[in-house]
Amino acid sequence: MIAIVVLLVAPLLAGGLSLVVHRSALLHVINLISLGALVIAEFVITQTVLSDGPFTALGQLVYLDALSTFILFIIGAVGLACSFYMRSYMDEQVAQGVIAPTRLNLFFFLFHMFVLAMVVATVANSVGVQWVAIEATTLATTFLIAFWRRRESLEAGWKYLILCSVGISLALFGVVLLYYSSLQVLSDVSQGLNVTQLLPVADRLNPQVLKLAFIFILVGYGTKVGLVPMHSWLPDAYTEAPAPVVAMLAGVLEVVAVYAIIRMRMIIDHAVPADFTGGLLALLGFASFVTATFFILIQHNYKRLFAYSSIEHMGIAIIGFGVGGPLGTFGGLFHLLNHGLAKSMAFFAAGNVHRRFHTVEIDRVQGLAIAQPWTAFGLVTSGLALSALPPFAAFASELQIVTALASQGVPGMGFTGTEGMVTVALSDQFGRVALASVFLISAVLSFGGLLYRMTGMVWGIPREGIVRGEIWTLGHLPIILLTGSLIGFSVFLPQPIQQLLEQATRILVVQ
Repeated sequence: MIAIVVLLVAPLLAGGLSLVVHRSALLHVINLISLGALVIAEFVITQTVLSDGPFTALGQLVYLDALSTFILFIIGAVGLACSFYMRSYMDEQVAQGVIAPTRLNLFFFLFHMFVLAMVVATVANSVGVQWVAIEATTLATTFLIAFWRRRESLEAGWKYLILCSVGISLALFGVVLLYYSSLQVLSDVSQGLNVTQLLPVADRLNPQVLKLAFIFILVGYGTKVGLVPMHSWLPDAYTEAPAPVVAMLAGVLEVVAVYAIIRMRMIIDHAVPADFTGGLLALLGFASFVTATFFILIQHNYKRLFAYSSIEHMGIAIIGFGVGGPLGTFGGLFHLLNHGLAKSMAFFAAGNVHRRFHTVEIDRVQGLAIAQPWTAFGLVTSGLALSALPPFAAFASELQIVTALASQGVPGMGFTGTEGMVTVALSDQFGRVALASVFLISAVLSFGGLLYRMTGMVWGIPREGIVRGEIWTLGHLPIILLTGSLIGFSVFLPQPIQQLLEQATRILVVQ
């Protein structure tokens, strides 16, 4: 119980203190203490879930199982890494006059509210409260994306607000439909959106209403994930937002939105054949994966390059969940973790490059290995990890997904020709081979495009006027730790993480 209170109070208290504290050093201390407390609370909750199983708290407002605890782990890991990185990044922005010192506390307030909203969305028992929390992330991140107050950043923030608000409205309609269906079964209307109440009676809910609800939920929260075709806000936002904010958007917020989708699917699959939800997930997953691959090949902006890489990897994870089964689901969850760690490191490196070279154009960045050796190491490492090359853990998660795809296909995907003369099911042998081939071709193309762009930045001679050399700071610590994790997780998963993944997989795989 204490751990749950800490989980919710730490970011809330840190946000409140940030409004009244104006000293930079103290703001960073509050930030580190808050995220450190969050990580410790998550560790205690993990031990409780692994030993005692799922539990509710605070009058059934909070529900924690292996799935939500695993998402909390990603929030804590990436959030703590961002806290270390922000010390040098934000102080340099203040020193250079990019932001006024009086606005620094506003940044931290918004950052802590962003973290709090994601935590609430993850631990909430009610899918209605979860919706409110995800909407709260939109409000906090809109101001963070537009924080520089440039024309481009204001435009990106406005575009993000409009599109994500439309998406979240569609998700609300899906939640309303779920509630309508639950009212026909549950006697206590106040508990009609609680996961703990819906799961035992899910097979008695109206399947036609649930199908419609899932479509709205998938499109609505899929907008927040950045799935194609709801992705158009993402490249602009990731280009204009401060680097720590983008690391949280790409590494955590996308994961929380995926969690909301698969949590809803967990309920709906008890009343609707898993082929229905699996087919829709795989369809959007492949659309995102293939579309992002082509945009990666033509990018000349390294922040937009990583933005499309996020769309690609979310597509891969969604394909894993669409394929389903123990292997596909495990691979999808593991890929969310690997992407969160690798992408946050990529944006840390991108933030360092932008501060030194003052450009986002790939062609104007050369000789990074000479100018910023630590940053070059982080950029290359994150690129190799995002390209799913061994020995990085993303290779293992992508291999699991493509193996599941090749072995079982996607039963819910296929088409019937005119008057039923032609029928193609993407779960038969031909369909499985076709889908696996599309997956592998897209993976190879994105690998080539990503590494070609990044190696051009790393090698060569820096242009005149670029300071050479890089002093070690606390902001470089996350690069070292994340690199170790991405390599280490490919050969050895710590037992608590492995147990969370295995238990979360069993929760999601409906027998």
